[in-house]
Amino acid sequence: MRKWIPTVLLLVVLGAGIIYAKSQNFFREQAPAARQLVQLTQGDITSFAITGKDGKSVELNQRDGKWSMSKPRSYPLNQYTIDNWLAAIQNVKMGGVVESSPTDVAKYGISATNDQIEIKTKKGDVRTFAFGETLPSGDAVYVLSDQKEIASVPIDTLSGLLLGADDFTDTTPFDWDDTKLSGIEWEGQNASWMLRSSGNSGTGDSASASWTLNGKSVAGDTATSLSQQIKNLASSQALRKASELNKPVHRFTLSISLGKEDSQLVYQGWTLNDDPDTVWVVPPQSNWAYGLSASDVNRAEQSGHDQAKASQ
Repeated sequence: MRKWIPTVLLLVVLGAGIIYAKSQNFFREQAPAARQLVQLTQGDITSFAITGKDGKSVELNQRDGKWSMSKPRSYPLNQYTIDNWLAAIQNVKMGGVVESSPTDVAKYGISATNDQIEIKTKKGDVRTFAFGETLPSGDAVYVLSDQKEIASVPIDTLSGLLLGADDFTDTTPFDWDDTKLSGIEWEGQNASWMLRSSGNSGTGDSASASWTLNGKSVAGDTATSLSQQIKNLASSQALRKASELNKPVHRFTLSISLGKEDSQLVYQGWTLNDDPDTVWVVPPQSNWAYGLSASDVNRAEQSGHDQAKASQ
């Protein structure tokens, strides 16, 4: 009996080892690590194009760190949206391979008319992604990656990727640094008013400066309020080339004074006879006209007028 004791002990130790190994997942097959949709830095990407189901495309190109839009038109860009898109594309994780070298992508809802993204890199590579139907799980969609494989990506990532020209366009015509603001002069059809600094504006704190509105003293936050109300106005429709405005009628002139030397920015507002509900604003040194709601422009114009009356 004693000669069997070492064998029994060995079996006990071996059994305990197996139980411990199982408890530590030593024998469990490891799930493949999630892959990134693209493994590129922002600096690697020289251009990207997004095409929607409606066939409309937007294409942006980067040169020397500066982005521009080449399709559908060279609209001024919202850099914040570009940065968000580049961050979003880098963070997308792909699921496992559904099919390699697919011969029939239509069964995944992928066709030439589906949402697509094309990315070009500094090395001359071209990456393509076509998105198809939702998976049965409902939380992901099929994606054809570089025409090589079908995988999946989370459906909630698409809202940050499949953007259009309007999303990338800067729609706010008015832009200046309030810390340098020293005056606002509005000359409009219905009202005119002049806000001027009589103290330490242009030094970084317009709220603490001394201000007059049509020659009457007003609180510093009046200047901030009027400035922000104007700057928050945004285009309600696609931008147009200023040269395309047909027989425009002058609606207002806005002059912004900045700094102690009162350098000026001059904005012009125009209306068209066939569209009286839109005011087209042309910023200084810009070829673009921004279509603002006439009612929004009227409120901004009237706000300065009303505050001037209240200060009398």
